Amino acid sequence: MIEWLAATILAVIGVAHSGLGEAQVIRPLLANRAWRLPAIPRAAADPLLRFAWHLTTVAWWALAAVLMGAPIEVAFAVTCLSAAALILIMLPGHLAWPLFLAAGLLALWAADAVPAWLVWAAVALAVAVAVVAAAFHVAWAAGSPRGVANVIPQDPDTGEPKFRLRPGGTLVIAVALLAYSALVVTEALHAGPGVLRAPVYAALGLLVLRVFGDGKWTGVLKSVRGTGFAEADDRYWTPAVALLAVGASAALVLGA
Repeated sequence: MIEWLAATILAVIGVAHSGLGEAQVIRPLLANRAWRLPAIPRAAADPLLRFAWHLTTVAWWALAAVLMGAPIEVAFAVTCLSAAALILIMLPGHLAWPLFLAAGLLALWAADAVPAWLVWAAVALAVAVAVVAAAFHVAWAAGSPRGVANVIPQDPDTGEPKFRLRPGGTLVIAVALLAYSALVVTEALHAGPGVLRAPVYAALGLLVLRVFGDGKWTGVLKSVRGTGFAEADDRYWTPAVALLAVGASAALVLGA
């Protein structure tokens, strides 16, 4: 009974913290265009402050859930995954969301709290994304301009693409995406020899590297910002690659 009372107090505090804080602190602060941070532009600082404020509420609710008997690994995972979702929505170019995502998924795995259907859903969704991406690459190799505007890194001064799509290289990427799909499905179904696990691990490693990027043009660590590609990479391409990494991880879990 005492634990439930303490948990209820935490839950109410969280509601008040987010509701009153948003109305009386966050919105008035963000409405004031005069303040500045020396190292962070306002376009990044505004969502950073908002998600950090509300993430505190999520953490308090997780503590309340633990008091009421929820497994601590699950509460940890929900907090991390909520943080990843908040950051991805509010500030998609931030380094923290893939780290929170990885921590949350690992915690769920440690707690054996992921149902088999959800693991299969991750595989299916990743394969679907890979096949659609492969189809786009085939279309681009054939000369279609559809969707090609922001798929190549751009010069921040001129907006010009840093390179041109070549049919041969574009088809190679399409083949790689289809090979990824075949390997992931084969691993998940136990349908191939054990030696095929190595390419899945290799694909997972390459995808994780792509999520973090090359430090300049791609991934969450890129330094070139403000271009059409950089914005699309933050919102679409890097999250899609992270989904492919999750799909490969899910396949390895199913194939273990």
